Amino acid sequence: MSSLLRSFRWGLKLPLIVPAIIIVLVDDAFRAFVVPSVRVLARMALIQRLEALVAGLPPYGILTLFLVPLAIIEPFKIYGLYLLGLGHILSGLGVFFIAKVVGLGLAERLFAVGRAKLLSIAWFAWCHARTLSVRDRVHDWLTTKAFWRYAVRFAAAVRGLARSGAGKVYAFLASRDGGLVAAARRRTGIG
Repeated sequence: MSSLLRSFRWGLKLPLIVPAIIIVLVDDAFRAFVVPSVRVLARMALIQRLEALVAGLPPYGILTLFLVPLAIIEPFKIYGLYLLGLGHILSGLGVFFIAKVVGLGLAERLFAVGRAKLLSIAWFAWCHARTLSVRDRVHDWLTTKAFWRYAVRFAAAVRGLARSGAGKVYAFLASRDGGLVAAARRRTGIG
C-alpha cells in the first residue's frame, strides 16, 4: 500500500517536476552567457549612473522596476513558443532568445542593484527563498543522474571549443598586419 501511495504522489508531482527541470536548465544555459555580458555593460558610466538612481529608490520602487519589464517581456517568450508550435522555428527561437536575454539581463542587474531592498519585502524574500530552494533541489537531483554528468562534460567541451574559436577569431580580427580590423584601419586612415 505504501508503494502505491508513493507512486500516486510521484504521479501528482511529475507534471510540476518536468517543467521545473526544463526551466532550471534553460535559465542556467542563458545565465551562463548573459550574466558576464551584463557585468561588462555594468562598467559603463551611463549604466552606473542609472544603477545609482535605481539604488536610491525605496523597496517597492525597485520592485516595480523589477516586475514591470518582466511582465512586458514574458508574453514575448510565450509568443516565441507559439511561433515554434506553428513551425516557424527560426522566428520562434529568435523571439524567445531575445526576450529571454533581455528579461534575464534586466532582472539580473536590477536584482544586483536592489537586492537588499527587495529582500526587505517579506513576501518577496519568501518567494526568492522558495525559488532558490526549488532550483537547488532540481540541481541536486540532476547531479545524481548519469546523463547529467555526460551533459556537463559535453557543455564543458563546447565551451572550450567556443573559447578557442573566439580567441582565434579575436586574434585574426585584431591582428595589425592582416586582420579585418587592420584592413578597416588602413582604409579609414585610423591607427
